[in-house]
Amino acid sequence: MERIDRLEMVATRIVDGFLSGRHSSYRKGGCVEFAEHRPYSPGDEIRLIDWRVFARSDRHYIKQFEEETNLQALLLVDASGSMEFGHSTVSKLRYAQVACACLSKLMLGQADAVGVAVVDSIIRSFTPARSNPSHFGALLEGLSKANGGGETSLAEILQQVTTLIKRRGLIIIFSDCFDNLEALLNALSCLRARGHDLLLFHIMAPEELSFPFVKWSRFECLEVQGRRVDLDPRVIRKRYIQQVEEFLAELKEGCGRIRCDYAPISTDQPIGDMLARYLSRRMRRTKVIHRANPTFSIRK
Repeated sequence: MERIDRLEMVATRIVDGFLSGRHSSYRKGGCVEFAEHRPYSPGDEIRLIDWRVFARSDRHYIKQFEEETNLQALLLVDASGSMEFGHSTVSKLRYAQVACACLSKLMLGQADAVGVAVVDSIIRSFTPARSNPSHFGALLEGLSKANGGGETSLAEILQQVTTLIKRRGLIIIFSDCFDNLEALLNALSCLRARGHDLLLFHIMAPEELSFPFVKWSRFECLEVQGRRVDLDPRVIRKRYIQQVEEFLAELKEGCGRIRCDYAPISTDQPIGDMLARYLSRRMRRTKVIHRANPTFSIRK
């Protein structure tokens, strides 16, 4: 209970201090508020065709509407061994826990349904999505049980995620993405093809990005017990940074290709500032997308 209370206190302070406002629905349903048109595709319901637009353009367009139900989100926290790393800052896992708690509180305050899954090579814990504000305690309880350990198998876990979600929604992932990138991007692509909106918070420690070590050191693997190497960091720094930059570029390009929002984060960034900055950028990008097609979009 002490761990849960402390996590709730931190999340409440950050959310109240930095984050506010409401969002538009990520999904479209059949309520009375019109959202936009899109081209007809085989299999679409005939009743949704806008015949007035057809009379003007001789093309079939489907009417889409803002859904009356609120957003359903699944927040997935990677609790594999590598997420326990923290040198000059809190561990990547702790950073992910607090960021996840902040977003949970924000979305529950907007009457959205939020669920949380803690994973490594298997699903360690799962709290189903609920929209009741009192559900925050259950989410924090699941998050507080996250202890780093085990190997990373994020790609395999993502393939199981669809069994946890009853309908299309938003999937937010907190991970360092130390996995097979091709398999990971394939798994994200499958979720995107099912209609889910994806957001990847790629969390890394500042030391993993800059490799500032100067003395002869022993580096130990946090996922495979007994795997260690002794070396002079100065000898490999240039090659290490080059490989990290290639890794980041490949992940960013892959996420862009499958239309998964990608947010790289260093654990030395204040969590509230980071979340507020990202959400503000996401809202501006959404408005730009809808202004780019004024003919068939009047979405707010």
